[in-house]
Amino acid sequence: MKANDSLFIRACMGKHIERHPVWFMRQAGRYLPDYSKIKAGRNVLDVQNDPYSSSEITVLPVKKLGVDAAVLYSDIMIPIRSTGYDVRIDENVGPVTDSIIKEPEDLELLEGFDCDKNAQNVLENIRQSKQKLPEGIPLIGFSGAPFTLMSYLFEGKPSRTFENCINAMENYPELWKKAMEVAVKMDINYLKAQIRTGVDAIQLFDSWAGLLSSDRYVKYVLPYTRKVFEGIPNSVPKIHFSAKSSTLIEEFAKTGCSVISVGTDMGIKEAYERLNGKFALQGNMNPESASAGGEIMRHEATEILKEMETVNKFIFNLGHGVLKDTNPDNLVKIVDIVKSSPIMTA
Repeated sequence: MKANDSLFIRACMGKHIERHPVWFMRQAGRYLPDYSKIKAGRNVLDVQNDPYSSSEITVLPVKKLGVDAAVLYSDIMIPIRSTGYDVRIDENVGPVTDSIIKEPEDLELLEGFDCDKNAQNVLENIRQSKQKLPEGIPLIGFSGAPFTLMSYLFEGKPSRTFENCINAMENYPELWKKAMEVAVKMDINYLKAQIRTGVDAIQLFDSWAGLLSSDRYVKYVLPYTRKVFEGIPNSVPKIHFSAKSSTLIEEFAKTGCSVISVGTDMGIKEAYERLNGKFALQGNMNPESASAGGEIMRHEATEILKEMETVNKFIFNLGHGVLKDTNPDNLVKIVDIVKSSPIMTA
């Protein structure tokens, strides 16, 4: 079986599947003991710039958990950092920079991004990962959506209130527009390069877009997210992710994506019904339940599968990334539950 005929790809496209595919966001990460061995005390960005180590980590969960897809071990900030922009990943914090965007000139470094020139290590990670993956297992590439990328550079760190972003949107619209257009160009270049190199699907992480008001999202974010998806070939599935879905899911459906990843703030069947069954969905088990294990975990996984038991267009996943204290055995058990749950005829 080829990767483009895998359960995961077929589910993304709404084709017939025998059971739902399963993978986990942030499955290539620090909850795995072998991850620490490969990382060997290095900074996460240094590891991600080492194609051999990063490809080993990309493939690791497929071997350890039995998931149906691999996701590239990388970080959404790599394109920005690769231009020489001063950004770092602080442990237990996330992307941090002292070079906060205040003027159009602050975007000059980012305007010159070219993946083939600036992020060759990511492409080599893809090549090596594809060689190491078992036959038929698809590889998911990704990037940060324009709003999420720029939120870190306007705020200087992770935020849930986005004071600087909102100030730019409302009071400095030309600066905001330029920042988002720079991010769109960067995303399209980055994702196209990943597709050319061999990824089988892409996911655009607009992690914090769901925290915006509907009016601001529609005016200041949606047009640019749509430009990214429109700039990506339709030859691969295009997944949209936001950690919060309930208030904006109908707007996410206007981005041009083919799959919507649903957060934990709404039921998966509710999401399917609100979108009239027109989109493939991915999600949306609570990562805390996966970490807790036991009956809590089994019950939630089973309920999600029961809700979607007649739906071909569904990929089982978490509503966000795997928590660092999650026992890998819990995820193996979830995979087993999913694999033992066949699609029912409606």
